[in-house]
Amino acid sequence: MNANMQAILFDMDGLMIDTESVSGQSWLLAAAEVGVTIPEQVILGMVGLSVHKCRDHVAAHFQDHKLAETLSQRCRHHYHQLMSTGELRLKPGIIEVLDWVQDQAIPHAVATSTQRLMCDLKLQRSGLGPYFQHTVAGDEVTNTKPAPDVYLAAAALLDIAPAACVVLEDSLIGMRAALAAGMRVILVPDMLQPAAHETAGALAVCQDLHQALLLLQTL
Repeated sequence: MNANMQAILFDMDGLMIDTESVSGQSWLLAAAEVGVTIPEQVILGMVGLSVHKCRDHVAAHFQDHKLAETLSQRCRHHYHQLMSTGELRLKPGIIEVLDWVQDQAIPHAVATSTQRLMCDLKLQRSGLGPYFQHTVAGDEVTNTKPAPDVYLAAAALLDIAPAACVVLEDSLIGMRAALAAGMRVILVPDMLQPAAHETAGALAVCQDLHQALLLLQTL
């Protein structure tokens, strides 16, 4: 293994597990309950954000913090129900990537904005839990993405220098977090296809995890 890449850090939502669509569905259910409409652009603007940052994003749209708090609580209720009982779909190629990482004995960890309880639930229900000894959740650091905290904490857990870590991300917010941590990023966009100028800092933008794996094998 090339010394350039001594560890791989994985985002979770939208990168390994198809959860962003469930999140969008939860916001729509909450909005219908409350009797308001949340535009698709507002929902897409929350991809990669923590719970609290999503609430602030919605508050900015409606110019109403109380409404945003109510929507956020109802959204979390629906999201938890869907995550606890619904089907959790894996993103195509993630098993191949994780099998290769294990075969190569490359240190790896999850670094997510999601809070610990939900992080563990998703990893357990998706079947991905056994692949990861090390995970950092959003409520275990001071600042969530786009701040670098979760990625720096994950690198510290693995005892690997940030510059020797390669990050797999699906969102621009996550990409910015990894770049702020001094890491290289492979972006695999999920719901939003970013413009070329927005991804200038990425090592590469891949159409799926199969393409990302081919790139990882060259590092």
